Amino acid sequence: MALESRPVPNRTAATSSTAPVQNRVPAVATAPGSAAKPVASRIVSLDQFRGYTVAGMFIVNFLGAYAVTHHILKHNDRYFTWADSIMPSFMFACGVSYRLSVMRKLSQFGAFRTYSGVVRRSLGLVLVSLAMYGLGNQFSSWSEVNAESVKKLVANVIKADLWETLAIIGMCQIVLIPFVARSFRVRLATLIGFSVLHVAISYWFNYWFVYGKPTWMDQYFFGLVGRRAWDGGCFGLISWSVPMLAGTLVYDVVAVRTPGRSLVPLFTAAVLFMGMGYGLSCLSRLYDVREGATVATLESDPSFAAEPVWPPLENARGRPWQDLLGEMPMVPPPPPEQRRINYWMMDKRMAAQPFMLFATGFGIAAYCVFILLSDIGGVSIPLFRTLGTNALAAYAIHHAIEIMVHQVVPGDAPFWPVAGGLAVFMLITWMMVRFLEKNKLFIRL
Repeated sequence: MALESRPVPNRTAATSSTAPVQNRVPAVATAPGSAAKPVASRIVSLDQFRGYTVAGMFIVNFLGAYAVTHHILKHNDRYFTWADSIMPSFMFACGVSYRLSVMRKLSQFGAFRTYSGVVRRSLGLVLVSLAMYGLGNQFSSWSEVNAESVKKLVANVIKADLWETLAIIGMCQIVLIPFVARSFRVRLATLIGFSVLHVAISYWFNYWFVYGKPTWMDQYFFGLVGRRAWDGGCFGLISWSVPMLAGTLVYDVVAVRTPGRSLVPLFTAAVLFMGMGYGLSCLSRLYDVREGATVATLESDPSFAAEPVWPPLENARGRPWQDLLGEMPMVPPPPPEQRRINYWMMDKRMAAQPFMLFATGFGIAAYCVFILLSDIGGVSIPLFRTLGTNALAAYAIHHAIEIMVHQVVPGDAPFWPVAGGLAVFMLITWMMVRFLEKNKLFIRL
């Protein structure tokens, strides 16, 4: 796993300069079974973009606890907001770094050493995630500890509680080991295949599995009916691999083109991804409750469509095409009384494909901005540089500072105390990460 794009002499510290560096090098490394690709030693725009996503993650995590926070800055299960864009963008940035790191190490160390290192570091990220957020459940007394309760605890972890950002990154890297060094076409086909696979398993069982409704998976393996998962749960890795794969594809573009020549294909890809995501989200309009249309509801919860993945195509009859367009991103959909909850909403909890594809395109478009600013304009924003070049340390530090500030700024606080708390939280976090940067301490797995 590579959370940064700079070469380092060892796993725990680096002494490289922070001055802008061209993202081209003359050396070429070749992975077994893949075409020769130039392997960049550093991509300045990636450091800046990653810093932006880390800063965005801190803002969203902090403000999510407050009632006064605008919905654009909060996660939502039914539609896309700026807050929802941050994690897919971070996954995308990790995909760029992942491809860069693997291609460089394959030429130096060979396949076994490279991929065994990926597994170790990825599992390390999972362990860090567990250390930061815990198992999600606990035993209140020793008398509760038995085989059945331990089994249920493990099932809860696997289904829902494990899947914080670092754990998702680590496990997605393991999932993508067979593909990360393959050709552009193979990785593009894998991206498409993973998107289709997620829709297929959601139709089969995963939609109800994530939302805690009865399925054969719960009945025979987990026994956790009623327990909802976050960010797609364990099978969400299939979907979260999409932005990471997109990052590996983008690396191929920026590694062989000048910054100016990379913008057109990248922005085109961004528009295509966002267009596909929005287009798929329009299927949610087929679940509108309207005169002359019937949308069967789930017996145990009428907010949900009885068949949330296979859309009722008959509900398109007689409607003008304008009436089948979904709401624009950042705009909330109507309540379940007017539109039944379904897979085709831009649903981050489900890690549904309309959300994932649109968010991936949004991340690529945002990265284009940083290519313009950093690789072409030579602009380096100090905050983004500090967070982007030491992302793992920043992520670990921010959690403790966030808890501390939340203890003195309650969730019902008005705007100004929340804004002040955010400023204090960001300042303390930045100062601590900046201290590590000044002392050339860069924590990596």
